[in-house]
Amino acid sequence: MRTVVMAAMAAVIGLTLSTQAVEPAPAKQAAITKDQMVKFVDEAAAYVKKAGKDAALKEFSNPKGSFVREKGQLYIYAYDFKCVCLAHGFTPDLVGKDLTEKKDSKGLLVIQKLRDTVAKNGKGFVDFYWINPATGKEEPKVGYVVKVDDTFWLGSGIYSGE
Repeated sequence: MRTVVMAAMAAVIGLTLSTQAVEPAPAKQAAITKDQMVKFVDEAAAYVKKAGKDAALKEFSNPKGSFVREKGQLYIYAYDFKCVCLAHGFTPDLVGKDLTEKKDSKGLLVIQKLRDTVAKNGKGFVDFYWINPATGKEEPKVGYVVKVDDTFWLGSGIYSGE
């Protein structure tokens, strides 16, 4: 009797273990590289030339549009040179807002720094901290920005982890 009970328990345990073993692990999202981000921003800049500024800004602010990718982790933002948001793929509510004084937790005036990088070099990278929509926490981020014309610039960013 004891052997039968032990065998039954082993069978149940074995069944439970085998059931757990075949369940797939949650898929981990692949990290977006700087090269992918640069190509994405360059694609957006080319889209402006093709579609026109107004149509492009509308598409960039569409959370379900073609310039929001990787489950919202990669999107385009656009600003004028006064730091007023013209488009934002993840937070369209920012459109029309002056973010001149937007600081990260380290005191960096983020939008001004992005703008100044564009104004000085035409394009470039900026390290800053921003709220990650996936975690709700401020995390290190690297942004890449390009000047489109004398009226506005656009960019994107990737979270670099801690």
